[in-house]
Amino acid sequence: MIAISVIQNIILGYMHKINIAWFVVVLFLFSSYSKAQTNRKVIDSVVHAAVNEPIYFNTNKTDRVTLPFGYSAISKELGIDSMLPMVENDGMIKDMNALRFDQPVKKDLVLLPEEYDIFLPFSRDVNEKYSDIKISSRFLCYGAYSMYFMAVYNTVRYAHPFIEKMYLISTKKGQLIDMKRIYLHHEGEMGNTNYTLFNIDKNYIISLRDYEFSEDPFRIKPLHKYRLLPSGKFSRYYDHDGFYKNDEEQGMVKNHNREGKWIEFKLNSCIDLQNYSTFTDPYSYLEATYKNGLPVGKWKFYKLLQKYNEETGMPILETRQKGQLIYTEVYREGWLEKREFQD
Repeated sequence: MIAISVIQNIILGYMHKINIAWFVVVLFLFSSYSKAQTNRKVIDSVVHAAVNEPIYFNTNKTDRVTLPFGYSAISKELGIDSMLPMVENDGMIKDMNALRFDQPVKKDLVLLPEEYDIFLPFSRDVNEKYSDIKISSRFLCYGAYSMYFMAVYNTVRYAHPFIEKMYLISTKKGQLIDMKRIYLHHEGEMGNTNYTLFNIDKNYIISLRDYEFSEDPFRIKPLHKYRLLPSGKFSRYYDHDGFYKNDEEQGMVKNHNREGKWIEFKLNSCIDLQNYSTFTDPYSYLEATYKNGLPVGKWKFYKLLQKYNEETGMPILETRQKGQLIYTEVYREGWLEKREFQD
């Protein structure tokens, strides 16, 4: 706490020299960091480390991005022969580079946000020595909010740096509100490659789909949609209202948002199997609550107990049931206040 107080005093001493938009971003980051220290473990929902130099968000209306923008074909269930030309689309890569990532963000070490069920094939840490992080000059304008693209470049293994991850950042009057990863291009070992492709339509609905090229040899995941809420936070979007259910989640949808009690059966990257000798997999059974699309109240993550088909290795859905409580999370108006593991 002493270190945080010293840093805050330094910031206050230089306020008269700092652009007001920059000050708001720094204050947001430090306040989130302070909250993250109140429990044994707290989810990383924002970029933690302080930025070393000011961020100036471009507001020139001539630099707005025209919609739709992205990979429109992700709405289709494509086979591997059709997928390869899409992910290697030079035109789309040029369009992303044309966003003009000319505002560098220098960080000593940052942790970028991911949802709990995302298992990235690499560390979430981004080291300043090897990864360039830049924010675009071109942006989206949605009501009172501006959305900017932030690119994380891979500069380690290849002669020419390329965009490995891209985030969409929501801002209001220069203040950072929320961020969501919308793009991934990771080149792994033995030719294994992971992609997340995106498309943003004229109504600002963001569609995302994950693809994995491995020994399987090809895996495609369901299409997920998101939108920006009046609060400036990103939220899942559903095409139809009413009760929704698939193999991974179920609950009520109201005004295209999650509402009330939801249950999710998903892999959980927060479960370290080394700490649970009796667990055979990292699946969890989540009891969650939403209000107008935002997480609220106390979320409970239990161990998901399920049996597997001996021939296919796939879970038998009818055998799923709730096991022991692993950890809880407390949300207020969409913001995570604490995460607490059970002893």
